[in-house]
Amino acid sequence: MGPRRAITSCMLLCFASVALQATYSVAQDASTQCVTLHSDNGTIPGTDQSANPYEITVQAEAQDGGLETATTYKVGQRIIVSIELKQLNFSMSFSDVIIQARESGSTAPIGSFNVTGSRFVHLDCLNNPEGTVRLTQDGRTSSVKSTIHWRTMSPLPSIHFIANVLSTSGVSWALGSNRIDLDTSLPTVVCPTDITVPAGPSSNGSNVFWETPTCPSPNDTSELAECDHVNGSSVDTLEHAEVSCECATAEGVSRKCSFYISVIDITPPVIRNCPEDIQVNAPADTSFVEVTWPDIIADDNSGATPSSNNTFPDGSFFTIGNESATSWFWDASGNVAICSFAVTVIDITPPVIVNCPSDIDVNAPADSNTAEVSWPRVTAIDNSGAIPTTNSTSLSGSSFSIGEELVTIAFWDASENVASCTFTVNVSDISPPVIVNCPRDTHVNALSDNNTAMVTWSDVIAEDNSGTTPTTTSNVVSGSLFDIGETTVTISSWDASGNTATCTFTIEVVDITPPVIMNCPEDINVNATADNNTILVTWPEIITEDNGGRPPSVSSTLVSGSYFTIGGETVTITSEDVSGNTETCMFMVTVYDVTPPVITNCPEDIHVNASAKSSGVEVTWPGIKAEDNSGMTPITNSTSSPGFFSIGNETVKVTAFDASGNVGTCMFKLEVKDIHPPVIRDCPTDINVVAPDDSDTLAVTWDDASADDNSGQVPHLTRSSNSGDWFVIGRETVTTTFTDDSGNSARCVFNVAVADVTPPVIANCPMNIHVNVSDDKDNVGVIWPDIQVKDNSGTALLVNSSSSSGTVFTIGEETVTITASDRSGNVGRCAFKVVVHDAEPPVIKNCPEDIHRYAPEVSSSVRVTWPDILADDNSGVAPYTNSTSPSGSLFAIGEERVVITSWDASGNQRICSFDVEIIDIHPPVIRDCPTDITVVAPDDSDTLAVTWDDISADDNSDQVPQQTSSSNSGDWFVIGRETVTNTFTDDSGNSASCVFNVTVIDIHPPVIRDCPTDINVVAPDDSYTLAVTWDDVSADDNSGQVPHLTRSSNSGDWFVIGRETVTTTFTDDSGNSASCVFNVAVADVTPPVIVNCPMNIHVNVSDDKDNVGVIWPDIQVKDNSGTALLVNRSSSSGTVFSIGEETVTITASDRSGNVGRCAFKVVVHDAEPPVIKNCPEDIHRYAPEVSSSVRVTWPDILADDNSGVAPYTNSTSPSGSLFAIGEETVVITSWDASGNQRNCSFDVEIIDIHPPVIRDCPTDINVVAPDDSDTLAVTWDDVSADDNSGQVPHLTRSSNSGDWFVIGRETVTTTFTDDSGNSASCVFNVAVADVTPPVIANCPMNIHVNVFDDKDNVGVIWPDIQVKDNSGTALLVNSSSSSGTVFPIGEETVTITASDRSENVGMCDFKVVVHDAEPPVIKNCPEDIRQYAPEVSSSVRVTWPDILADDNSGVAPYTNSTSPSGSLFAIGEERVVITSWDASGNQRICSFDVEITDIHPPVIRNCPTDITVVAPDDSDTLAVTWDDVSADDNSDQVPRQTSSSKSGDGFVIGRETVTNTFTDDSGNSASCVFNVTVIDVTKPTVLDCPLDVIVSTCGSDARVSWTIPTSLDNSKVTPTVASSAIPDSYFTLGSHTVLYQFIDGSGNEASCMFTVQVDLDHDCQSIPLAVIVACAVTLLIAGIIIIVCVMCIWRKRTSDKAWRERQLPWVSRGINVPHPSENTPPQNVAIPLVDTSYKRIDDWGAGFVNLAYAESEAYQETGFQDAKHTSLPHETEDEHGYASIGEYQEKCQALPEQATGNAKNTNRAAESRIVVGNETSQKGNEYFIYHV
Repeated sequence: MGPRRAITSCMLLCFASVALQATYSVAQDASTQCVTLHSDNGTIPGTDQSANPYEITVQAEAQDGGLETATTYKVGQRIIVSIELKQLNFSMSFSDVIIQARESGSTAPIGSFNVTGSRFVHLDCLNNPEGTVRLTQDGRTSSVKSTIHWRTMSPLPSIHFIANVLSTSGVSWALGSNRIDLDTSLPTVVCPTDITVPAGPSSNGSNVFWETPTCPSPNDTSELAECDHVNGSSVDTLEHAEVSCECATAEGVSRKCSFYISVIDITPPVIRNCPEDIQVNAPADTSFVEVTWPDIIADDNSGATPSSNNTFPDGSFFTIGNESATSWFWDASGNVAICSFAVTVIDITPPVIVNCPSDIDVNAPADSNTAEVSWPRVTAIDNSGAIPTTNSTSLSGSSFSIGEELVTIAFWDASENVASCTFTVNVSDISPPVIVNCPRDTHVNALSDNNTAMVTWSDVIAEDNSGTTPTTTSNVVSGSLFDIGETTVTISSWDASGNTATCTFTIEVVDITPPVIMNCPEDINVNATADNNTILVTWPEIITEDNGGRPPSVSSTLVSGSYFTIGGETVTITSEDVSGNTETCMFMVTVYDVTPPVITNCPEDIHVNASAKSSGVEVTWPGIKAEDNSGMTPITNSTSSPGFFSIGNETVKVTAFDASGNVGTCMFKLEVKDIHPPVIRDCPTDINVVAPDDSDTLAVTWDDASADDNSGQVPHLTRSSNSGDWFVIGRETVTTTFTDDSGNSARCVFNVAVADVTPPVIANCPMNIHVNVSDDKDNVGVIWPDIQVKDNSGTALLVNSSSSSGTVFTIGEETVTITASDRSGNVGRCAFKVVVHDAEPPVIKNCPEDIHRYAPEVSSSVRVTWPDILADDNSGVAPYTNSTSPSGSLFAIGEERVVITSWDASGNQRICSFDVEIIDIHPPVIRDCPTDITVVAPDDSDTLAVTWDDISADDNSDQVPQQTSSSNSGDWFVIGRETVTNTFTDDSGNSASCVFNVTVIDIHPPVIRDCPTDINVVAPDDSYTLAVTWDDVSADDNSGQVPHLTRSSNSGDWFVIGRETVTTTFTDDSGNSASCVFNVAVADVTPPVIVNCPMNIHVNVSDDKDNVGVIWPDIQVKDNSGTALLVNRSSSSGTVFSIGEETVTITASDRSGNVGRCAFKVVVHDAEPPVIKNCPEDIHRYAPEVSSSVRVTWPDILADDNSGVAPYTNSTSPSGSLFAIGEETVVITSWDASGNQRNCSFDVEIIDIHPPVIRDCPTDINVVAPDDSDTLAVTWDDVSADDNSGQVPHLTRSSNSGDWFVIGRETVTTTFTDDSGNSASCVFNVAVADVTPPVIANCPMNIHVNVFDDKDNVGVIWPDIQVKDNSGTALLVNSSSSSGTVFPIGEETVTITASDRSENVGMCDFKVVVHDAEPPVIKNCPEDIRQYAPEVSSSVRVTWPDILADDNSGVAPYTNSTSPSGSLFAIGEERVVITSWDASGNQRICSFDVEITDIHPPVIRNCPTDITVVAPDDSDTLAVTWDDVSADDNSDQVPRQTSSSKSGDGFVIGRETVTNTFTDDSGNSASCVFNVTVIDVTKPTVLDCPLDVIVSTCGSDARVSWTIPTSLDNSKVTPTVASSAIPDSYFTLGSHTVLYQFIDGSGNEASCMFTVQVDLDHDCQSIPLAVIVACAVTLLIAGIIIIVCVMCIWRKRTSDKAWRERQLPWVSRGINVPHPSENTPPQNVAIPLVDTSYKRIDDWGAGFVNLAYAESEAYQETGFQDAKHTSLPHETEDEHGYASIGEYQEKCQALPEQATGNAKNTNRAAESRIVVGNETSQKGNEYFIYHV
């Protein structure tokens, strides 16, 4: 065995190594207390989201090879378990690991712990914690080290740990170093066991005392432990308080123990008001009743209200009988108190007879005095639900004599409640008498002058089967007068029983005389209204008379009040009496139209202009529309129709005629004006010529312009210049004016511009000038030679420069532009650049200190702010500032480095950084923690599965807290109380608990079996008692025990008549009771007997009484029971009976409800007639207007009779009958049931008050007088009238048809009067109209005058106006202007009208035209205007004051301008011409020049931003393109463009500035400047990457060699290489990954990775002990030497080039992380690896990690959020996240030349973050990659 093998075996004495496919077993070393670890498998293959449990057995063994005894692990002893899991192949995905600890042979876990790097998790096995956590995000080696505190007295021979790995498919895990140790560092503090004490009977708490734990170590500062609860302190009931006690040594080492103290409640609640037994009566309609009692209240010593339940709540319904009501009260501890009382419901309600028959009336047959009577079977119901017993005095189907008999039926229930039903059977005689000779129907004619006729008939004879003569009456006696129509005569005959026979026949009086229309109207003439073709026409109401006495009906083809249209229409009135006799009357209604038509759209005066090519114009107007009240379209006529009108004025008159000859007129004026100036032909356009080089003048020619005029005449011509004239340089306006005879003028205006286009020349334009700022200045003065300029014009030039020689220029680049301009605007230009360079970086003034914040309770992040970063730069321009996280960002729990970079416009840069730490101190927040749960145990079990809603917790870390629970929802709970505890712990160790109690109580009484129903028996005839038996009652209880039994009566006991309740009660040991209650009823069914029931009794009333007292002997009753009886009488002897027949019923009832009955009749007879109480007074009514009769009503006749029964009443005419005009007597007869009769009579009078009704009353008559007369004969149809009396009314008239009527309106009245003095009148108007207008004989022609001098008006005179009218009456003449009126300049129409008294109007009009010939005067012609063009436009809006002009006419003249004020003027010069003319065409002109100058450079569009592109894989140059740069100029011309580089040119790696300059025609220029940067992102190409290496060794490691790989890069520069191991290194047993990384100058990385597998050679021999010791000594010496060498090398690493160039042996492999944008190559981050040395990886001092893109969104998504926080808070980064070389030198004192050289060559800082110091104690076994 070699030395290395010996050394390895020595180390394994206390550390068992589990490697792939290997198992080791070594006996326990008592001194080190090591144990053996057994591995059943070496790897854990990962699968997607699932894995089979991988079992790791950690078994404790004794020294003799046996298992540990129970004394090895004691209560409170600590066991340290360490299990390490290693991930063999890396995956970016997360992995979840669950590891559980359980005892051997058991499946129940006794503990779990989380896998999170090297984090220690302390577990309490009693809480059974379970955890599922994420592995560390960067995939480092994950191991579990957990301290488990056992609380068990049983031996613990072995523990099985179950590791369930959930990870991505393809990821495997291996075991690392696993061990279990006893922790013997300090004795354990032992606390008392949990303490539980009862609460006091009247208190909800108690004081709890315990023995204070002692501190077992002599180093402890006190003998007794310090506890966080005071011994003997008070604890509330149900409180489960944890007492924590602590012992501490003088060195500050503390140990704790804890126990729980609880106070339980054993005192049941106290019931305050348990009710006494309750008795209530059952209601009448049911066997149950709602029973209430005061709320039962219970108190509990806990102070809380006890829970309760009951068999019957307050307000429950109880059935008849006895029932036990029980209430249970239990407190939160399950203590129960019971209240029980009896509820008895008594039945006092007799049965209810549901179908007692009503009194029965039957008719005896004609030949018998008896009848057989039947009724339905009578039944009864009882509220007890049982069927009652029954008995009856008479049976259905018995024979009953004529008269009344009382029948009684009795029912009684088991409670001896009795109900009876009585009804009367009445047998009546209903056969009426027979009338022998009833008269036949009779028909007679009424008298012609009356409405009646007299009729007679023979006496009527009647017979009755009783043999007595019936009484006979008739409603009408023979010989009476009968009205027209049919009258029914009724003869009545009735016998002594009141049976009546009647005989009826009809008397018909026929009317054959037609009615008489009394007031038929005359013909009616009316005038239609002005706005309608109809008119409402009325006439008097038509009056008719008829011999029938009733007003005949009147109908009319048109009723009075109808609307009549223009024209004549006949109205026919028909009168018809009730017998169908008719009479007619006709008259004519004529409606005249006297309203002239209305022209609805008379045009307004029309003013139009003649067309430009004609002396007139086509004039149109809308078609003339006229409306007429007749509804017909009138005929229209016009003096002129639409068409061609010449220039001038004309009046158009429109006339409309309707069918009635009415005329409507309308007039309007039409004026045609000539406003068109001549039309110019061939006006030249502007002429632009170029002056010769040697002259400023030029002769210019053009074709002359001509003009045409619509008048056909040649316009007058004037010119400002002639073709061939000489023009100087500049612009001159040439105007040619043409004017026609009407004063309309037109101008031809064009410009002649002679241009100078030769620009000046700048002779000595400077080249670009470059200067540097000195010291800390931001500017410098720059000087260049004086500028020399010359121009061919020889005139003075304008030289401008954007900056003068000697100007101070600030840092940056500025273009100096020099321009030389001549007077023609020709510009010579010269431009050069002045570049001032800046090399000083900005200064950050207020870099923040590190920031520490506490995370809020409800969030995993904190918004952290710091003051705005202030930075200054020598350039005076605020530098740009960027931050990896801006102020106000959200920071997650943990630590994050914020890097702030400030750079100026020249790219000079400065960096500062600080750390932000977010600390979490808040425990999880528990949601839905249940309150205490109290449930009732089921009927058949003492346990119950109890469920509750899942308990959850939220944590401000946004991660799910770990949950442990003492019991789960759905577990089974026994009767009693159990505390459930759920604890939630977050990753920061903050925890919160949810504690609640589950109490199970038993409230179920025993279950009774075979409880008898109620028992009903019948007592014997000779006894009132009876022995009653039933089956025994039994009960079961869920407790399985036999309940206790109590009975109120036993089966076989004797029961007396009546009802008795039997109660059997069963009570279990818990006090729950149930009762069986039933009734035993003994019934007596023998009724009593009435001995001397009286016969029927008949008596008569005396005097006028309606009643009499009746006496009979006392009633004798006996019963077989011998007990007192209850005798009831419907009437007693001596009772006063009213007239009629009444049945007396006597009943005798015993106590059992048996009833004996007796019935007889008492008949009282009556002989007095009725009394009529309200005989009406005589009635007087008025006949209606259209009828001769009236329906008359009176109150219902009221009659009384001493019998008390309403008597019968009859009337000769009933209330509501129709009564004819006149007087009639009404007779009313009243008789009672005994035939006694009384009469009463009154008169009804109908009065006529209505006047005659006029027929055919004419409407108003409108006629037109002739042209030669003022009178006219007018005719109309005669007016007639009808009267309801049937007579012709008397007639009087004011005028007759055919009389002569003068012009105007006259009223005609016709009056009709009937014999009753009622009169009606027909009134209408006759209107004679004059429609002939007056005539104006000498209407003047149009008048034209001229104003003289400067006047604006003149007086005009015309002859006097002569007017005549055919009426010969005085006329009204009006004129709009009088002769001699002064008229102003212009045209005015004079209108003269003549009106007669009929408003007919004659009209005349003519024009007065006053001419003006003087031109206007322009008062304020502007001076020439000079302005500058704006920056964004080629034109300027130029304004000047409003042009003011006056005219002698007093009317403001028209003003026009070739360009109005506010017009846009283009760059250059333009002539503005203003013309003013008055309404007469007189004109005046003024002009001025407007010049616009351009001073603004072009505006560049789409100037590219800086362009960054990626160089190709095989070249350092790249053709770069961009969108073309363009520029706009306010001159609207395209500026000239120059460019330093073009799109598509090739650019090398680096940055180059591109400049595009644009210059406009005015010499103004602007530039577009941007940078093109080409970056290299191609990673190196790796060559000769080694294959996996497998070696075997006899020791614990082996030396392994391989060929070093190389690489190429497209930059043709050899990349930097770093590796995790070098050839000829030693590797321990197992699998090791070797990583090579190649980095080019741009930071692009490529890697090569292979595996070194070192296996154990099992053929190796054992090594002697001596060799092992020698090897150990040798190894120790070699280790010392190596340590000394390493220290020396470390101290000299900055000067030793060989050390700097060698590869670091501890560098780990890298992994690729995608960059967020621009296809940048992957960067490197640190990953966990297996320790490859004998030192703990924790001991390494420093390492490096590239975090260039740690802040990017894409990087965050990879899951490496924590990688950025693995460094100390003192590193510095640039804007890309790179650490500066200077910061590295500051922290590590040196940097290899290779890194420094690469940084300088690439002109950037080293692209790696620097981590100084050891931070791995918080991250596990980890270190970082070194990259430059």
